[in-house]
Amino acid sequence: MSMSKSSLLVSVAVAVACGSFSVTSFSADEATSQGTLEEITVTARKREENLQDVGTSISALGAVDIARRADVDLQSFANTAPNVIINDLQQGPGSPAAISIRGIGTTDVEKNFDPTAGVVVDGIFIGVNSGAMIKALDLQSIEILRGPQGTLFGRNSIAGVINIARKKASTDGVSGAVRAGGGNYGELAVDGYINLPLSDTFAFKIGAAKRDNDGWFFNKTRGKDVGKVEFTSFSPSFTFKPNDNFEFTYRYDKTEQDQDANTVLNVAQGNQVFCLAYGECAKGLQVPQSGDRYTVLQNGEGAYQTYFDSEMHIATASYSINDGNTVEYVYGKFSTDEKVFQDWDGTARTLYHTDRPAVWNQSSHEVRWINSGDRLDVTAGLYLWESDYRIDLRSYIGFIDVLFGAPPGSVAVIDQTVVQNTDSKAAFFEADYKLTDALTLTVGGRYTKDDKDSGLIDAAMPQLATLGSLAKPFKKSWSEFTPKLNLRYRMSEDAMVYGLYSKGFRAGGFTGRPGTYEAASIAYNPETVDNFEFGWKTEWMDGRVRLNGSVFLMKYDDKQEEQSVPTSSGTGQQTLVLNAAQAEIKGLEIDLTARVTENFTLSGNLGVMDSKFKKLIDTDPATPVNKRDLSYLKLRRAPDLTATISPNYTWNVGNGSMWVQADLRYVDDQELTFLNSPQSSVKAHEVIDASIGYRLNNTTVSLWGSNLTNDDSWTQAYDVGTSVTFAGLWTYAAARPPRTYGLRITHNFGN
Repeated sequence: MSMSKSSLLVSVAVAVACGSFSVTSFSADEATSQGTLEEITVTARKREENLQDVGTSISALGAVDIARRADVDLQSFANTAPNVIINDLQQGPGSPAAISIRGIGTTDVEKNFDPTAGVVVDGIFIGVNSGAMIKALDLQSIEILRGPQGTLFGRNSIAGVINIARKKASTDGVSGAVRAGGGNYGELAVDGYINLPLSDTFAFKIGAAKRDNDGWFFNKTRGKDVGKVEFTSFSPSFTFKPNDNFEFTYRYDKTEQDQDANTVLNVAQGNQVFCLAYGECAKGLQVPQSGDRYTVLQNGEGAYQTYFDSEMHIATASYSINDGNTVEYVYGKFSTDEKVFQDWDGTARTLYHTDRPAVWNQSSHEVRWINSGDRLDVTAGLYLWESDYRIDLRSYIGFIDVLFGAPPGSVAVIDQTVVQNTDSKAAFFEADYKLTDALTLTVGGRYTKDDKDSGLIDAAMPQLATLGSLAKPFKKSWSEFTPKLNLRYRMSEDAMVYGLYSKGFRAGGFTGRPGTYEAASIAYNPETVDNFEFGWKTEWMDGRVRLNGSVFLMKYDDKQEEQSVPTSSGTGQQTLVLNAAQAEIKGLEIDLTARVTENFTLSGNLGVMDSKFKKLIDTDPATPVNKRDLSYLKLRRAPDLTATISPNYTWNVGNGSMWVQADLRYVDDQELTFLNSPQSSVKAHEVIDASIGYRLNNTTVSLWGSNLTNDDSWTQAYDVGTSVTFAGLWTYAAARPPRTYGLRITHNFGN
C-alpha cells in the first residue's frame, strides 16, 4: 500500500530539516579534502559552466554517481530530478520512451509523433521515442534540463532536454574497464572498453556490450515465459588533436536488439466491445483478464520475435581561433530498422494484431560560434535537419463481425503504408552581457522553418492511391521564433537568483494512423509553451550544503492531443491529432545536497505541480458540432508530487572502501490515457533502488536492486476506439518491471 501524501510530506520536511535534498546522488569520492561539495560542471548551454552559475533548472549526475547506481537504461534516472517521469512504453522494439517533464510529454510509439523532451547524445538530438531509452553504458554525465529549451536545442524540446555525454577517446594513456554481472530473470551482462593513445595526437577507443534477459512474464495461452531481450552494441571511436587549437572526434555506434514482442494486458471493462461482444473482460477495474499483471494471454503466432537495429555516426570538430573565439561543427546521423508482430488485444483471440516493419533515418548539421569576453559571451549558430520515416503496417482485425457484420470468426487483413519526410532549418543565438559584476542579462532567440510531407497508401481507402499517395504526398510548412530572456543576480559568492522567460515549441505534422481520407490530409499545427520562472542557486555551511530551487508558471497553447476514436471503415479506429487544448502548469522544484559527515551524505529532490486544462475540446468526429468541453480532464503523466530521498554512506574497510546507497522515489496519482479511464489510472506509489559495493584498488564488486518494493503500477495504457460518447473497443496496459537484483564486478585499468 502506498504511503499517504501527508506522511510523505512529513518525511520530506524532516529530510529538508536535515539538509538532505540534492541535485545529484553525491558520493564522498567527489568531496574536496576540506569536506565541501565538489563543483559540478554542466554543458547545458553548449559551453562548460559551473552548475551554480547557470540560470535555469538542471539536475546532473557525474561518472562516479552513474557507476554506483543500479540503472540499466534511461528510465531509472528519473529519480534524480523533480517533476520528471520516464517509462518504457513496452509497445514495440527499441524500448520506446515516454518522457514527461513538468507535466509535458508524449506516449505514442509512432515515429510521426515528435517528442516533447529532447534526448541529446554527444550533441545529437534523437528525433523519435524509439531508440531514446539510452542504455546506461559508457556514460560520462547526464543532465536533465527542465522547461522549454527552444533557443539552443530547438524544436521538440518543449518540456526540456536530457543531455547525455559519453567518454571520448583520450591521449592521456592506455586505459579501460570491463564489467560483468548477472541477476534474476536470467540477467547476464558484460561490457567494457579500451582506450589506446596511438600517438601524442591520436587516440582510439573501442567499446562493446552484451545483455541478455529472459523477461518476467508468463504467457498462459502459450504455456511459456516471454519477454526475452538480447542486446548487443559495438562502438569504435577516435580523437585527433594535432595541436592545442584543433580537435576532431568521431564515434560509430551499432546496436542490435532481438526480443519477444510487446506484452500487454487486456483490461476491457463491461461497457467496452471486447468484453460485451466476446466475453474478453478484465477481472476487475484494474485487474487484467489474466488475473495477474505479469501473466499475459496473447496468442501471437510464430512471428513472436522482433528486432530493432540502430546505427549512429557522430563527428565533431572544434577550432579555437584565439583565446576568446571557438568554432564548432557537429554532424550526426541516426537510423533504425525494426520489425515486430504485435498482439495488442491481450487475449487468446486474434482481435487486433499488427505486423509493423519500419525504418527511420535522420541526419543533422550544426555549426556554432562561441565567443567569451570580459563582459560579453555569445553562442550563435546554424542548424540543418532531415528525416524520413516509412512504415508498412499490416493490421489483422478480428472484430469485424461486430462492427461491420462480417461472418463470425472473420479476420480482415488491412495494409497501410505511410511515408513522412521532414526538412528543418534554424538559426540561433544566445548572449550573456554583464551589466555589472553581479548582474548578468541573457538574451537569446531561435528561428526555425519546418517543411513536412506525408504520403499514404491504404487498401481500405482506395481514393488515397491517387489523391494522397506516395507519389503525391500532403505537404505543410511552419515557422516559429522561440525567444529567451534571463536576468541573474549574484548576491554573494555562495548565492545567485535568476528570473527566466523562455519559449519552446513542438513541431506540427500529419497523423500516422488515419482511418479516413480527411484524417490523412489534415495537418495539425505546432504547440507552444511560454515558461516564466524564478529560481535560486545557493551554498551554505562553508560549501557543505547546496540548495537550488525554482518556481515556474507555464502557458501551454495549441496543445496537440492524440486520441483513438472509432470509425466505420478500415481498422474500426483511427488516431486523430488536433490542436485541441490550452493548459496551465505551475509548480515548485527543490534540489539540495548536504554532506552531513565526512562519510555520510543525504540527497534528494522535491517537485510540486498543479496542472490543468484551460481549454480542451472533444476530438471525436461523431460530434462535429457542439463539441463537448473536456477541460475537467487531467493532463497525462503529470503527478502533483514527486520526491526522492537518497542516503549515501561511504567508509574504509581494510585497504579498500565500501559504500551503500538507496533511492526512495515517491510518485503521486497520475493519468495515462486521454480520457482518464479509471482502469488505467495510476495510484500513488513508491519505488526503492539500492546498491552496496566494495572497491579494492581498481576492482569493484557491487550488489544492486531495482524496484525493491515490487511495485506493479501501470507504466503505459491506451484506450482504443474510445470517445466521450463511446466506451470503446478495449483498453490495454503494461506494468512496471518487478523487483530485480544482481551482482556485478568492474575492473578499471590505466589512467
